[in-house]
Amino acid sequence: MQAVLSEPLFLWSLRVFLAALFATAAISKLTAMEEFYGVVRNFRLLPDALARPVALALPPVEIAVAAGLIVPALALPAALGAATLLAAFGVAIAVNVLRGRTQIDCGCFRDGMRQGINWRMVGRNAALTALALGLAALLPGAPAGGPVDIATGALAGTVLALLYFSASMLGGLSLRQHATNS
Repeated sequence: MQAVLSEPLFLWSLRVFLAALFATAAISKLTAMEEFYGVVRNFRLLPDALARPVALALPPVEIAVAAGLIVPALALPAALGAATLLAAFGVAIAVNVLRGRTQIDCGCFRDGMRQGINWRMVGRNAALTALALGLAALLPGAPAGGPVDIATGALAGTVLALLYFSASMLGGLSLRQHATNS
């Protein structure tokens, strides 16, 4: 099993999937910075004086993580950075769910569709954190891979990202429909 998980094609798939996730999140936040600042403030985890600097810093950090995942020499620290960010987002969501503040927007992707937070999102972030940590654990001993591995892995990672975003959108629509029917 370890041999399969260390295959360059598999690792490139994970790297591109996570890179697409972070790049898309960053770009969507950059296109709606004032709205994202409101999301950061609404989580009520930071003093108001820190909310804007964090909202401004987060998209460039996400872009750096996405780029780092693609650059072989930076993939390991980028995977660890991805895990750290995903875990922090999961904790932020969990704190607010515990506070009963499930109607606030998760701020995950600024696609114009508000998504309330819930335990499913905490679980999603835990799974993505584990994925990023697993990638970080596998990278040091893995072979580099050739152009076919990289191209096929990039294609597979892109498909995984599209499936993930589709499921996320459908889940958001389902939750939104349930809320309007209640």
